[in-house]
Amino acid sequence: MLPYLSHKAYMQSRYGEALFSIPVNLEFGCPNRDKDGSGGCSFCPEHGARAAQIADAKSVEEQIQKGIDFAKRRYKAKRFALYIQAYTGTFASLVKQKEAYAKLLSLYPFDALHIGTRPDCLSESTLEYLAELSQKIDVVVELGVQSLHDASLQHMNRGHNAACSLEAIERLHGKGLKVYGHLIIGLPHETPDMWKQSVQGLVDAGIDGIKFHNLHIIEKTDLAREYEANPFALLSEYEYAEALIELLRYVPSRIPILRLATDTPERELIAPKWHMAKGQFGEYVTQTMCYRGITQGDQVEEHLLMPSKILKTFLLEDGSVSAWSETYRDYYHPKAGAYRQAQEQFIEKSDLRARLEKSDVSVLEIGFGMGYNTFCAVSLAQKLAKNRLHVKAIDQDRMLLKSASAVVPNALHVKLLETLFTCKRYEDTFAKVEFLNAEARYAITLLHEQFDVIFLDPFIESNNASLVSFEFFQHLRKLLKPDGILVASTALHVSQIGLSLAGFEVHVSNDENSDIKGVTAILSSSPSLHVKMPYQDPYGIYSDKQIETLHQKSSI
Repeated sequence: MLPYLSHKAYMQSRYGEALFSIPVNLEFGCPNRDKDGSGGCSFCPEHGARAAQIADAKSVEEQIQKGIDFAKRRYKAKRFALYIQAYTGTFASLVKQKEAYAKLLSLYPFDALHIGTRPDCLSESTLEYLAELSQKIDVVVELGVQSLHDASLQHMNRGHNAACSLEAIERLHGKGLKVYGHLIIGLPHETPDMWKQSVQGLVDAGIDGIKFHNLHIIEKTDLAREYEANPFALLSEYEYAEALIELLRYVPSRIPILRLATDTPERELIAPKWHMAKGQFGEYVTQTMCYRGITQGDQVEEHLLMPSKILKTFLLEDGSVSAWSETYRDYYHPKAGAYRQAQEQFIEKSDLRARLEKSDVSVLEIGFGMGYNTFCAVSLAQKLAKNRLHVKAIDQDRMLLKSASAVVPNALHVKLLETLFTCKRYEDTFAKVEFLNAEARYAITLLHEQFDVIFLDPFIESNNASLVSFEFFQHLRKLLKPDGILVASTALHVSQIGLSLAGFEVHVSNDENSDIKGVTAILSSSPSLHVKMPYQDPYGIYSDKQIETLHQKSSI
């Protein structure tokens, strides 16, 4: 089950199955464009966002046939909604609208009619006609709101203000019509608080659905010319996902989310150049929300707390408890024990005791998991009671902290996990731990300090290839102090190759008497040259399976 209400799920509850949109361009034009097609909103392409699958169709009949054939072939679709998508679906006389809609609806037994339009193109006669039409077929008006900030609307040459959008929603609702609002996230000069205000404004207006768009710079638009003259910041996949996830928490769970991100043809897109596919982005948002235990609307509704996972546990040889990972089909720790691995591999190999005897120590832990490594480091700092330990711990799975707190045997360990789950920060006299709940490749880009010690615990590295790629190691090199050390629980030769190529001097530290395996690495002034290829993740977004597949192909 998704942590947000997708439009597909909403349609299944209403119609018994999903309706697939069949986009149509009626060539009605736009009141914000000149007769020759120039002008318009700064972000809008010349074709008015016409769908790619009907781009070469010459008539509306051909557009509908192509759209239906495409949906049947690709999605095995059976039922459809007609979507008047490009330009402004109500920018015509009432007579022309009636003729056009009647003709379209006669071509196929559609279950719903969606009309894309502008807030300033809804005459009273149009509203009355749509209300009449809604007695025969579900009618939804998809309103290009884009932003509820007048300065942004003026900057993009939108041609109307925020009040116009809110008034349009009220008038449509007054006629009993459903309204979906389109919002652009990432407009120049807008802040996360402003995005939230736009979302809240739509929610307060009673919006029936929201379609999110991340700002795209499309060729031959005024926005493209502005960007070329004075480039401004755009959101990466990770940055936009973080923004979107936070916004979803303020959208009541009854409101369907039609779209998570913009889908612009690669040939037209100038920026941002994402490398995460549309489906992969959706999976990432879903996975991240589940890992964090958050859902749509949880900041504005009384939600039951998401239950923690019930861990399948296993008692290890040293008396510690490990858990079974359903994702990776293995236990989180070696059979020799989680305490023993933490002590012998991470604490001793990093020379943490000597470092704490001398001065304060900063540690970056990647792959916090059940927290054994940090717990042992905190225990050591408390025992020595000389200098302070500062740990920044990264893990995507916040819910594991809560689950692990119910099974680990030590009281301090339990307190550490519970505090990090609730507050993301634990502190005592000799230790401070900060929990960064994010995908590691993104989280490390947010760090602007260097560390004395880096703990890297990628679990099963062949299934967590993103944490042992050449590019990831390159970034870790920048985060390590000149006299620092990286300790990793990785036994793969490909990981050693990646570390060496990234500028580390690598030493294998396997325990011959147990299944505890790993390496230590310090900075090297002369990177090694290897014939074999490391794991590669050039854009920092590939899935672990993609990285493994790429490596296998490059090794042939």
